[in-house]
Amino acid sequence: MIFFTTYVTIFRRNDERTERGRGTPARVEGSTIRLPAGTDVQVGDLLEHRSPADEPQRMVVIDAVHPHMLGASKDDDHIELTCAPLERVQVSRAMAPALHPAMSGAVSLLEGGRMVEAICEALRLVEERVESLVPSEDSGHVLMESVFGSTPPKLNITTATGGQAAADEREGFRHLFVGAMLGLRRPHAAGAAVPAGSDEALEYLAVASMLMRRLDRAASRLG
Repeated sequence: MIFFTTYVTIFRRNDERTERGRGTPARVEGSTIRLPAGTDVQVGDLLEHRSPADEPQRMVVIDAVHPHMLGASKDDDHIELTCAPLERVQVSRAMAPALHPAMSGAVSLLEGGRMVEAICEALRLVEERVESLVPSEDSGHVLMESVFGSTPPKLNITTATGGQAAADEREGFRHLFVGAMLGLRRPHAAGAAVPAGSDEALEYLAVASMLMRRLDRAASRLG
């Protein structure tokens, strides 16, 4: 039987991205937090508790084992969470100007510790930019395939002047645009990706920034 020795507040972002807190007894042991069975908690939720020094600590839930789930002991009478610290990020002045100006909103989310939202925002902006250049009813990786997989591609993002080098570049960036939607945006938007740390999240923003600059190049060539 677990004895709950402290108290945590659970935050979940709704569709309007606001937070509502719900308090519950808990037992905190480093990155493992145990809550009473039946507590409404899920992967992606934020937990806040007070450290022994009485400082507020925020963590994000990256795994949750409920008593009824495979992997739980038949004697478990609690929910066992695995959590990771929710960081606030300082993006250096040297790094921020290097990102495409369109990434400013995503950078603000990143600096607020909202890693998943920052990644989704950066890639949403890439998708919207493609849609603005090539109006389409498609979205996500289907949109990218239709734009960059056509012959010739509907947007010219190459730096090479022609020949095999340009063909290779077009094909490579087709994979990058499709992969960004399918392998980066979709898992984060669905809440299925393990939350990124600050360094990794910034790297995702850098990928989106690079794609946005190629779209700038393509836009300048549209007549």
